[in-house]
Amino acid sequence: MAKTSEVKRTTLRLPEDTLAKLQKLADEQGITLTAALQKAIATEDYVRGEIKQGGKILVEKPNHTFSEVVFR
Repeated sequence: MAKTSEVKRTTLRLPEDTLAKLQKLADEQGITLTAALQKAIATEDYVRGEIKQGGKILVEKPNHTFSEVVFR
């Protein structure tokens, strides 16, 4: 059985443009800012894990060409 984490309250200081991007992500998915931030963190963790294991993240364009997404 998965162990549930204790929920902690925190305060973030974000630039307005970053908060606007987070709000856009939440609005597009019909979720809260908290849920959008949780998804963003989970995605970052997954992507970095795959890259650490030698994987690459590719985006297929509408014309069926691929571009590699490079994270620094």
